[in-house]
Amino acid sequence: MSFEPRLSASCPRRFTLAAIAFSLSLCLVTLYARTSRSQSGVFASNAVKSAASSDASSAAPPLEEKAAPDSPRFAMSEFTRLTRSGDYEKAARYLDLSTVDSSDGPVLAKRLRDVLDRHLFVDVEKLSPNPHGNTDDGSPPDRDELGNVPSVAGKPEPVTIVRRVDRSGARWVFSANTVAQIDAWYDHLENRWLLERLPKWSLRFGPRELRWWQWLALAPLMLSGFLVGLVISRLSRLALKYWLPTRSTEISGKLRGPSTLAWAVITSYALLPWLGLYEPAEAFIRRGLSAAFLVALFWALWRAVELYQHAVSSAHWAKNSHTASSLLMLGARLGKFVVAAFAFVAVLAELGYPVTSLITGLGIGGIALALAAQKTVENLFGAFSLAIDQPFREGDMIHVDSILGTVESIGLRSTRIRTVDRTLITIPNGKLAEMRVETISARDRMRFYCVLGVAHSPAKQISQILHGIEGLLRANATVVTDTISVRLIGVTDSAMNLEIITLLETSQYPKFLELRQGLLLGIMEVVENTGGTLAHPVSSIRLSDPTQAQILESVPPEAAASPSVTPKAS
Repeated sequence: MSFEPRLSASCPRRFTLAAIAFSLSLCLVTLYARTSRSQSGVFASNAVKSAASSDASSAAPPLEEKAAPDSPRFAMSEFTRLTRSGDYEKAARYLDLSTVDSSDGPVLAKRLRDVLDRHLFVDVEKLSPNPHGNTDDGSPPDRDELGNVPSVAGKPEPVTIVRRVDRSGARWVFSANTVAQIDAWYDHLENRWLLERLPKWSLRFGPRELRWWQWLALAPLMLSGFLVGLVISRLSRLALKYWLPTRSTEISGKLRGPSTLAWAVITSYALLPWLGLYEPAEAFIRRGLSAAFLVALFWALWRAVELYQHAVSSAHWAKNSHTASSLLMLGARLGKFVVAAFAFVAVLAELGYPVTSLITGLGIGGIALALAAQKTVENLFGAFSLAIDQPFREGDMIHVDSILGTVESIGLRSTRIRTVDRTLITIPNGKLAEMRVETISARDRMRFYCVLGVAHSPAKQISQILHGIEGLLRANATVVTDTISVRLIGVTDSAMNLEIITLLETSQYPKFLELRQGLLLGIMEVVENTGGTLAHPVSSIRLSDPTQAQILESVPPEAAASPSVTPKAS
């Protein structure tokens, strides 16, 4: 497919603008998603603030310190364990029921668990292990604030715990004011109707702090996101077809997968609040969605490299230059490698893996890496050298280091050659750039060479054979007449050697084999028509017995000693 110069120059420019716009839109959505995630973590940050003072780094107790049985850490740990296991009657012991009906304790413990799972993540390891709680946070003694949850009006209300001493001993419990607000907080939950109707087993927590019903609901949520993303992606392609009609089919086809994945992730972000996830579970799911969004972004950049390569290679200047097309192919592969490397690092960082320490370690071991990568860099520069110098291209038949075959691919590290035996040989580019390479496909003509041994004949007969062979060559349309050379080059004991040299107008090896066969058969006919014969090695053996002096003529020499050869008297 060819384009006019003006069109071929404008298409890459339009595509570049489209790719930049698409990438910016994806980045904006990612920024919005991260902002919403940081806003959803407000309640978790409040819990941290209440659990530690302004100088938490110096005043916080060590994590390995054992918690006292009447400490906030022990009480909240027990309350979490009992409510997670469904033992709400024992969990009610950690509620101050002085202002409510004590028989409602198990129900209030269950509802408080649901409220905390939705709005407040309590990290028990950050709570004080001392009996009197944290005395450095500015709160009254024997009173700690865990964080805030939104009220019906949307204003944050504190969740506090206090220390109580009764006949069973001292323990920390949720304050009476907090217990009095549990019903109002619970009634304000978005997924309250689900919590009241789902079976008990589905409300238990599974891996990653997700309830089992939330794990089951993830599949239809992702499916809904995919279907919505598919529809929006289709509408986006229609808009692109209207905005960029000349290349819309190619661009929309390449970006169909990335755009569908991106819109599916965005839709899943929008539907995620319906699950009412616990703070750690929500952070886990959002990290996964963000990683999927980054995959869509880098997938789009990967396809953009392919589109740009195709758009530029369609220009007339690129079509008429083999060097340009090879450099474009090599540059596209290098661009894809860079995109894949950045995608790998970005996705790992988004999933929470210590990429920074990995990069730091690579920086420390940079010298060792450079020494180990000498061959890799050498092969990379060898690939650029082969692309610029163009000793051969993909599809050419070459002969290098006793290897005869067809070049299948020229990669960043090595070149693959398919031999005539259909085996695949891989040669590093750095080594190949230094080797003697014979490009058979680059020749425009092929050389016919033959040394013919004729039996000893008179000079006149040899001249007839020479003229007959030369006439045969000149009568052949594929023979370059200016290159014909038929000469007597030597006389030996058994033959008179004729050298026949010429060039044939063909560059295809199968065609050359066919032409060579025809010429050889024609040369044999010329020799026969002139009465000559082809020479064979002949040896004479003289017997030492004078009474049996004989001369044995045999063809070949080793047959002369055979008992089946009859001696000929001399």
